Amino acid sequence: PFASGAIFGTIQRMFRHQGPSRSERQNTALAAYLACVGGFVNSAGFVLVGSFTSHVTGNVGRLADDLAMRELAAAGAAFTMIVAFFTGACAASLIVESRRFKRTPTAYGVALACEAVLLASFGLAASTAFADSPRLRDAEALLLCVAMGVQNSLVTRLSGAVVRTTHLTGVVTDLGIETARWIAHWRRRLRGPKSRERPVVAKIRLHLTILGTFITGALGGCSLALRWHAAVVWLPTAAVTAGAVYAFATARDAPLRASLHPRPQDPHPGTPG
Repeated sequence: PFASGAIFGTIQRMFRHQGPSRSERQNTALAAYLACVGGFVNSAGFVLVGSFTSHVTGNVGRLADDLAMRELAAAGAAFTMIVAFFTGACAASLIVESRRFKRTPTAYGVALACEAVLLASFGLAASTAFADSPRLRDAEALLLCVAMGVQNSLVTRLSGAVVRTTHLTGVVTDLGIETARWIAHWRRRLRGPKSRERPVVAKIRLHLTILGTFITGALGGCSLALRWHAAVVWLPTAAVTAGAVYAFATARDAPLRASLHPRPQDPHPGTPG
């Protein structure tokens, strides 16, 4: 009962805290949830529109290659995907920063709702009779890029840049760093003197969670997209919608955001600080 209560409490407060105030369990729960969505969307999107949409690196490489080959139309498509991801990231951060939302979970619920709308729009567009049109595929890819930009931005803000759920380059790099620290730690222990710096187990657990759930989502997205085609996108749409509804439901008991409290008046206005 104690363990189940702790887990429920962790999930209940998943959208309440930002940055250093978040616990390891909260970040791990957030990572498991949205990394699976990111892997699913990236893999299913590749099957449906032929483009990876959850990261920018590949599109930058594609842009450079197309420019070198003087394929200006293809280069323009790659550039618009980069801009789309940027737009989603910027929009999500503006939502989080907005003073319109008095409580933190509300802001994140709105951002998740926007992502759900973008994914649903992709599903509707991919289900039309003109789904084989190259221009429509480009538009569909842009929708997914914006959605993934929104997700990556809101997770980055929520976790204090600890969790990234739409790509694995940094995750695998951090796993390599932590593994090297473990190797160095055990070498020092075998030689006799105690190691002053112990590797952080929580970091390894978090990064392994992101890696595992992203791969799981990617496998599911690819397999189901081959069977269900455009209908597959309704699964991540439902998952993100559930997250948005949950964030709104928990916002009622969340404290007011610190930025909305009145600031004390400066007793000496104009005095240089």
